[in-house]
Order: sequence, then structure tokens, then C-alpha cells
Amino acid sequence: MQYFSTLPKIIKTDGTGNSILMTNLMARASVIASLLNNPAAFYKYDLQDGDTPEIIAHKYYGDVYRYWIVLFSNQILDPQWQWPLNSNEFESYLTAKYPSINIYTTPYSYQKIITQTDLTTNVTTVNTVEISSDTYNSFIPTTTTVTLPTGTVSISTAAQVTSIYEYELNMNESNRNIQLIKSTYVNQLETQLQTLMSQ
Repeated sequence: MQYFSTLPKIIKTDGTGNSILMTNLMARASVIASLLNNPAAFYKYDLQDGDTPEIIAHKYYGDVYRYWIVLFSNQILDPQWQWPLNSNEFESYLTAKYPSINIYTTPYSYQKIITQTDLTTNVTTVNTVEISSDTYNSFIPTTTTVTLPTGTVSISTAAQVTSIYEYELNMNESNRNIQLIKSTYVNQLETQLQTLMSQ
């Protein structure tokens, strides 16, 4: 099924008073939030370099025109920026965005890393907090042990700097983790979309 064929039609009047039948490109449908977290309906997929919505649709649904299902199930409205860039595209993007900056050494942000380990259970939690450059430059790492009613906890603090390149790379890579609706639900999804768009 081709996505744009499901969109409703509207009648508009042109400048001379003639009625024109047009496709309503602004019509939208969305996945119910609770469904997005339903492990029975989706499975996780890590995009590889070169994967496109069309390639994924052909590979998993047997039809390149089901690319919209890949985008739809990940709430992607703008695949140009919400889909990971491949290596060449990423380098070109960085060159255009930062033409006169050394992105490998220029800081984007500074963070304080707080690591807390329960010495009884060996459970570790890590929290990251943004800090200013002044705080980073004067930061002194610490490690303390605190005894609580529930047991002994070790708390360590450290600081780190994230370069522009690291930030942009992390943002791009975060787009690689998508979910795909299981193929057993695809026909039902197409039928429901056609029903919604026809109302």
C-alpha cells in the first residue's frame, strides 16, 4: 500500500474560482503511546550504515512502499534529520555546520559524573549532571563511603568534557536504535490507516 494514496482529498478554490481536488498532505495519524511500549507488537532493530526506510521495509515487510510503517512506528516525521546519517553524509554535515572550528578539541559541554555503588548488593548507578566550564576547571574528583541503614554506599565523582564531535556523533548514533512493528500486524495497520484517513 502506498502511504500517500491513503490521504484524504479536499476541495480548494483557485484564484479564478475553479474548484480543485487536492490531496491533504497535512493529514496525520499517530501510534497510541501505550502501543509503542508493547513488546508483543514491536522488536528492536539497530540501523546499519546505508539502511534507509525503503531498504528496511523491503527487507522485513517485502515491500519498499511500506517504508512509512518504519517511520510511523518510530514517530519519525522528518527522516532527513531523524534518521542516522551515513559516514559520508555525517562528515559533510559536520564540515558544513562547523566550517572554521576544530570540532575534535572544542568543548560542547562539561559533565559531572556521580557513581554510587551499594557495597552490599554491588548495584551501581551513574548520574550525569551538566556543569559550567569554570566548575569543570576547578573540579576535584572525590570518593567517599557512607554508611546508611540499608548498608554501605561508595560515592565517587568525576568530571568529563564532551567535544562537539562527540556530541554530534552521539546524537547521530542515537537515531540508530529503532523499533519495527512485527510483520504479523502490518496488514491490520494498513487497514486501520485507510479507515482513519477516510473519515
